[in-house]
Amino acid sequence: MRARSRLRPSTLALALSLSAAAAAGAGCSKKPPAGGASGAPAAHVSGTPQTGDVLGALKDAGLNPEGFAPLEPVPYGASYCEQGRVQGVDTLICEYADDGTLGRGKQLVHDEWSRENVQTGVATAAKRTLLAVADRGHHDPNGKTIAQILKAFRKL
Repeated sequence: MRARSRLRPSTLALALSLSAAAAAGAGCSKKPPAGGASGAPAAHVSGTPQTGDVLGALKDAGLNPEGFAPLEPVPYGASYCEQGRVQGVDTLICEYADDGTLGRGKQLVHDEWSRENVQTGVATAAKRTLLAVADRGHHDPNGKTIAQILKAFRKL
């Protein structure tokens, strides 16, 4: 005979709702598989500024990038992406294998911002590296930080 654990009804309901929420979240990702449609693992792209180059340029400009980490699965059809914040502004850096996927990736970022009602956001590219900055938390009401980020990125 197997032993059965006894949970209070409220504890059981909470456990079931948490596991249902986790299962729903796992199956409803808006992001494409790693490496875009190919499912290949994330890898830096040669011939374009890499994430470390961009972060170095931001630091050299006196900005403080923080919390940057690779995204897995890699979103927006990119080959490699990192996300973090610069002076409180959400910042995404993605490297693309070709111009076509870069264009589609930029459009996907804009589409996501539209769905989220992001009021202040800029997505721009240097070669095949996309920089997307969005002030979701309203930390940059006058746009000075975003302007500094863009200026540093454009020097690459």
